[in-house]
Amino acid sequence: MTDYYKTLGLEKDCNENDIKCAYKKLAMKYHPDKNINDKDVAEQKFKEISEAYEVLSDKEKKYNYDNGRNVTIHNHNPFDIYKQFFNNQFSFNTDINLSHCSTGSSINTTTQIINNKKITRIEKIERTPNGTKRTVEEKIEII
Repeated sequence: MTDYYKTLGLEKDCNENDIKCAYKKLAMKYHPDKNINDKDVAEQKFKEISEAYEVLSDKEKKYNYDNGRNVTIHNHNPFDIYKQFFNNQFSFNTDINLSHCSTGSSINTTTQIINNKKITRIEKIERTPNGTKRTVEEKIEII
């Protein structure tokens, strides 16, 4: 099973403030626009951090996760979590282009943890002058 506490560098007995502080620190460190030279690695880490934050910051999801129960994650876009957390204000000096998150395309991700399987469904919708393209991808990981 994915260890969300380890992803955020936390102990299981952490509190709500610890979770927020860890997310803030790591989200700023691994934001893809801040890591231009290693963008793919940073983006993957950024997504993992956002997923961990979504579970551990929600009392019901955290309770279910801590007790080995199924958890459904609806992180529509890791950038949305970031923008919501920082109230659309960025703390580092970099030209950040998040337009791809809301105007030309959207990415919706749903993750379910069922028994020893992590099932992730990724739906991408791209709007172009020639029409709309929709792709759906599912990943199943044994944990």
